[in-house]
Amino acid sequence: MNIRILTLALALILTLPLLARTRDIAQSYALESQADFIGSLEIMRELSAADPQEPFYQVRIAWLEYLLGRYERSISSYRKAIGLRDNLDARVGIINCHLALGDYRLALSATDSLLVEHRQNPQLLAKAAYAAYLLKEHSLAADYYIRLIQVYPWDMESRGYLVNNLYLAGRVDEARVEYRLLKKYYPLSGIVAQYKGVLE
Repeated sequence: MNIRILTLALALILTLPLLARTRDIAQSYALESQADFIGSLEIMRELSAADPQEPFYQVRIAWLEYLLGRYERSISSYRKAIGLRDNLDARVGIINCHLALGDYRLALSATDSLLVEHRQNPQLLAKAAYAAYLLKEHSLAADYYIRLIQVYPWDMESRGYLVNNLYLAGRVDEARVEYRLLKKYYPLSGIVAQYKGVLE
């Protein structure tokens, strides 16, 4: 009987350090919330190595690489995730990386291709509008914001961006109409203050 107890105790002593070293996704999130992106990433790489067919781990790795400013690595991880399971999260992540890298034309092209299937996706419409704005294609940006406003008419932030892009595109009459709505529904908007003397 004493040998049995000693054997169990020895087994427990040998396995406790292994259990203590086992890290999980909750720890990765905890480290991310403390801005320890490298520590969080290390955990995700361990989890991915243990379960290489899990696409979410690749998406999470890509996100952490993005937070670290490693956009090319992030794109690579997002592509790995898509290879395991096609998903909109990873495709939007790639668009975000293109925007961060200043590849606005690539971001716009990728967004446009996704909008064929996801015509009213507000996140995609906003990304396309932003990419067009950064390309100084203000009329195109306004058109995306118009589509977004049609889906979400009370999104005052997007309406403000719409006013700005319409004005910058020289579509002043349209800008004035949208400005009045923005002023009516959200008079504290920075766009209202910016265009007060111009569009009233």
